[in-house]
Amino acid sequence: MSFLVETKRFKLMQTKQQAFNTDTVLLSNFINIPKNTKNILDIGTGSGVLMFDLAFKSEANIYGLEVQQNRFEQACNNIELNNLTNRLKALNEDLNEYKPNILFDLIISNPPFFKVDQNSNLSKNEEDLIARHEVKLTLEQLFNNVSRLLKYRGHFYMIHRPDRLDEIVAYANKYQIAIKTIRFIHPNIDSKANHILIHGIKNGGQGISVLNPLILYKDKHIFTKEMEEIIGDF
Repeated sequence: MSFLVETKRFKLMQTKQQAFNTDTVLLSNFINIPKNTKNILDIGTGSGVLMFDLAFKSEANIYGLEVQQNRFEQACNNIELNNLTNRLKALNEDLNEYKPNILFDLIISNPPFFKVDQNSNLSKNEEDLIARHEVKLTLEQLFNNVSRLLKYRGHFYMIHRPDRLDEIVAYANKYQIAIKTIRFIHPNIDSKANHILIHGIKNGGQGISVLNPLILYKDKHIFTKEMEEIIGDF
């Protein structure tokens, strides 16, 4: 069953499986849209949350790629709900087979985090399985396609897991995406990082900035001041 969600910037219908979470908000806050950005691609757009947020921040044309039929249909409905059919378009395609007639200035993605292997705790729900595990898109395929679809000196933003940082760096180097900025996300000040934000530039120069870590909670169920500001700005 679908339900309505309203933020300061947009409204959307979504199901429980499609509901956006903290990952979405953190990635949105991390993205810096360069001046004169004309075309943006959101890989794995889901119900379209990041598209709507970016539409509020820029005048660019935004394309949301979604391999799952039901999520694609929800994104299309939400584009109409927000009266953004002139700039936003959802596409029901597999990234590995996607062949647009343009290259993108900016690509963003909140991709599947987990490998599919015998040790994986696979979801029995197909929609969750595709969203969370690399059954349709592996990390290497993501970087390969980002490099293929991104303009020279175009920007790429993603959120992922820090335990895969070595692979992220290796694939980024292999496919000419120079990692420029990294930020580690910690649930609280005493815990290990459980997410990582990455910014890269295609054919960018050397040099990586590691930002101060973002701590989500100062106490149980109580956000830090910075996290409150991030949530409040969404």
